[in-house]
Amino acid sequence: MPQIKSVFDWVKQMQYDKLPWSSFSNEEHNIFSNFMINKIISMNPNHIEIVAEIQEFPIPKEKLYQFYCQVLPKQKSFSKYIKPTKAIYSNEVLNILASYFKISTREVTDYCDIITKQDIIEILLQTGISDKEIKKLLK
Repeated sequence: MPQIKSVFDWVKQMQYDKLPWSSFSNEEHNIFSNFMINKIISMNPNHIEIVAEIQEFPIPKEKLYQFYCQVLPKQKSFSKYIKPTKAIYSNEVLNILASYFKISTREVTDYCDIITKQDIIEILLQTGISDKEIKKLLK
């Protein structure tokens, strides 16, 4: 029996081996994390809708494991784990943009995906920030 060392091993169990929950130790049960399991399984585009539906409910670990064992096809698969992107701009720039657009800094981070760096420079100039300060802010 393979030993579970990480949540990725749990996902492999649910997708391929599908051993019963009782065959694992308490230490291995403690590694199981509903949130992380859902997150990893959702990296596969074919399983996004399943995960979206199931994560709305508070389900015990054992039941979630059994559910995925029954629902996921028995096949070895690889889904690239998508890591969150780091903030491109400093909090100071985000705060300036938030006050310019009159929205929250959280919404501004979404705006930054759409607007160009040149647009941001123009906005910073309009708010009265000098070219020298803008270069420091956008490092």
